[in-house]
Amino acid sequence: MDKLTGFVAPAGDKAYFFTGSQYVRYDVAADRVDDGYPLPIAGNWPGLFESGIDAVVPWPSGAVYFFAGDQYAKYDLQADRVVDGPRPIAGNWPGLFESGVDAGVVWGSGNAYFFSGTEYVKYDPAADKVVDGPLPIAGNWPGLFESGIDAALWWPSGKAYFFSGDQYAQYDADADKVADGYPQPIAGNWPGLPIGAAVPPPPDGQAISVRDYFPTFTQPLEGRVPYMYQDVKGLVTVAVGNLIDTPEDAAKLSWVHIDTGLAATRDEIVAEWHRIKEAPGLAKGGHLAAKKIATLKMTERAMDELVKAKFDVNENRLAAFYPDWANWPADAQLGAHSIAWAGAYFPAKWPNFNAAANAQDWATAAANCTLSEAGNPGIKPRNKANLQLFTNAAAVVARGIDRSLIYYPTAL
Repeated sequence: MDKLTGFVAPAGDKAYFFTGSQYVRYDVAADRVDDGYPLPIAGNWPGLFESGIDAVVPWPSGAVYFFAGDQYAKYDLQADRVVDGPRPIAGNWPGLFESGVDAGVVWGSGNAYFFSGTEYVKYDPAADKVVDGPLPIAGNWPGLFESGIDAALWWPSGKAYFFSGDQYAQYDADADKVADGYPQPIAGNWPGLPIGAAVPPPPDGQAISVRDYFPTFTQPLEGRVPYMYQDVKGLVTVAVGNLIDTPEDAAKLSWVHIDTGLAATRDEIVAEWHRIKEAPGLAKGGHLAAKKIATLKMTERAMDELVKAKFDVNENRLAAFYPDWANWPADAQLGAHSIAWAGAYFPAKWPNFNAAANAQDWATAAANCTLSEAGNPGIKPRNKANLQLFTNAAAVVARGIDRSLIYYPTAL
């Protein structure tokens, strides 16, 4: 199912919910979707993203902000059109999650809260900046969905409603906790809302090994660069995020000259490594800065072999560390490989994740799978993918569907 998001109009009489390329108008007093809906976003919301809206937040100024991926747009309800954007979040929302937000809500106090994965930030609309966070949802929003929020709305009743998957929860702002008796299913409680009306049939998973699928999964998160470059920490890297931060590591690999295609000698490889490692400013310039001075590259086959060799090292380590590794859902195995690929002392120094994984409690594992993004905002897409993988694993177990199949990128 497509993600759900929405907002309450400033007058408080109507709410609008968006999912996929459609939207519905919800009558607050009648507590149901108005007749004639759903309708397509295209043609009804001029200038707006026509599908894939992640979050909608009505601002104290009266404007409504829509977020999709790493972009946002400002919508004027009176003029009934986009009046600014789309623009990148980065540089325009100081301190906000630059790669995208999952949900946002302006509290009765006037502060805004934005959620992304398992984290949230507090945003001051008057100061136009984040004033607290990122912080984990767990421990700060008692009883709320810890593994992620799809939508958040401040209802005219003075209560907030949070949606996640096919469930929703009412949040009592005065008591600062989820109200008793929640969460509950969306189906039957929000008449006509285009989600949660029925449990979807099990999706068709991919009958492919985690090893064979891993390059397809991780390449969009790391890129694929055939020449040496410096990562954000100044470490020499190549291929799909493979660290080679000593000349000896570089010399173990096969390299050819970019201009001739002839094999490079060990001395040439070591000299290339020093040129890349010692060049000023390369870490800030990314791999394209290194491309300007690179003279050697790896062949496509050599990069494939390097990626799978590192995967095999991680596979042996993970299988030895986790007693029940062979029985993990394939999405969970893929998620663990994803964390291991990025380093971060995994799995030895991840006690909360390990306790959950050893108990096959994948919902708790999802809440404890976040890699640090400090100094490396490029980790955010990987964190988002990992959250989906472990959330998928929880759904696989709960629904009793085939553990051997990979369901990602489908969200179960």
